[in-house]
Amino acid sequence: MTNRRMFLGFMALGGVSWLRPALGAAARRRVAVIYFSKTGHTRSLAESVRHFTGADLYQVETKKPYPADYTPTTKIVKEEMEKGIVREIKPFAFDPSRYDVIVLATPTWWHHVSAPLQTWIRGQKLDGRFVLTANTHGGGGLMHTREDFEKLLAGSRLGTHLTVFGAVSETSSEVQSWLKTNGVI
Repeated sequence: MTNRRMFLGFMALGGVSWLRPALGAAARRRVAVIYFSKTGHTRSLAESVRHFTGADLYQVETKKPYPADYTPTTKIVKEEMEKGIVREIKPFAFDPSRYDVIVLATPTWWHHVSAPLQTWIRGQKLDGRFVLTANTHGGGGLMHTREDFEKLLAGSRLGTHLTVFGAVSETSSEVQSWLKTNGVI
């Protein structure tokens, strides 16, 4: 019984102070992930961020869905980008003032941030907000996604960018490292 009282007293006095910085930082950070995902790869990235941070997830969706098959979708996306066609997105309530960190995640579409996520960003006021950006890809890598984000988010404070191939696991060490590097966890 004496050992148990000593242990409880030790804990009450902050005996695990080495845990406090990690837990405190994560507990204070309110994180939102806004993402567009056609195949589920970018959704997996969003879910991994949520695993490490407890983030709220917001999925950008188009009012008129893209075709289920890959090839018809790529043809339509290319035409929309070349002609400047903006596909409408479904609205959702989002208040950036509720969050300390905003994560924007996109698949790479013809070397760029997906059009639906670009449309959402253009409708927001993210000036001064701390924003992390990420893209998933099927072989093209970073391409112009970071440049696109920099132009779209000119008034925001940008952290580092993460590029991942395909889907990630919920406990991805790559995502965890990126969040640590940016002081989110």
